[in-house]
Amino acid sequence: MAYTLSNRLPDPTTRYSYWGDDSTYPNTDFTDTGPGFSNVKLTSDQKMMMSRTNSQRVLSRAVAGQKWNIDIGYHPMTRSEFEPINAFLLSRQGPLTPFFVSLPQYSTPRNAAWATVVDYAAATDPVTYFTVTEAHDAGSRRVTFTVPTIDPAYTVGNSSVITNIPAQGDIINISDANDTNHTKAYMITAVETKNTNYDGDLDNASVSTLRITLNPPLVRDVTSVGRVTFKDPLFKVILPKAVREYSLNTDNLYKFGLKLEEYL
Repeated sequence: MAYTLSNRLPDPTTRYSYWGDDSTYPNTDFTDTGPGFSNVKLTSDQKMMMSRTNSQRVLSRAVAGQKWNIDIGYHPMTRSEFEPINAFLLSRQGPLTPFFVSLPQYSTPRNAAWATVVDYAAATDPVTYFTVTEAHDAGSRRVTFTVPTIDPAYTVGNSSVITNIPAQGDIINISDANDTNHTKAYMITAVETKNTNYDGDLDNASVSTLRITLNPPLVRDVTSVGRVTFKDPLFKVILPKAVREYSLNTDNLYKFGLKLEEYL
């Protein structure tokens, strides 16, 4: 029976089996789950140039694109907990092979009412939910999409106060059948609806139309079949160095951490 090798860092919801995939079967040491993280540091890395004139006016510009840097720490682990993760990372060969990582603080939408909508969509028809309303060009900061009205959890009516919408600070991915290389992770900085949009161009839109502002702007074009992913978004990352090390303390517990950089 054929299977696919795992390309996702093991965590409490994703196993790394002894044959290398991410199935629900136990990993090398027959434990049911991978270890969680003791701490996570997320850095938005974008190079800027800034100078001041003699009159103290500011001149600034972006000189490079944006990427996310991720630092992950682990609690001390037994060898059974440590070795599957270590084996997975060694198989990546440092920066040669990218992989995916899920950060626990972003795995579920922050707004519980919106999380209900997302869970309904995943269980009902994940292929057509949250489809963009039109093609969007690279460089766009805003993405407009629809929530199908067949979803009973999404009842917004004409109220100016809407609670079941995405929240600022959530991380999303955009999947596109016409561009499988679009794996960038974006953060939501604003959410607009039919009744709350700053330039009025959504006034005549359907109540199921939402528009989100992203940081950074889109790094690739999004076609008309693009879909926004709110549930368990993933960061595509690499290990910037091929050097792997760990420490073993007097209690025979393994201690190590990861420094990852987003892969674009």
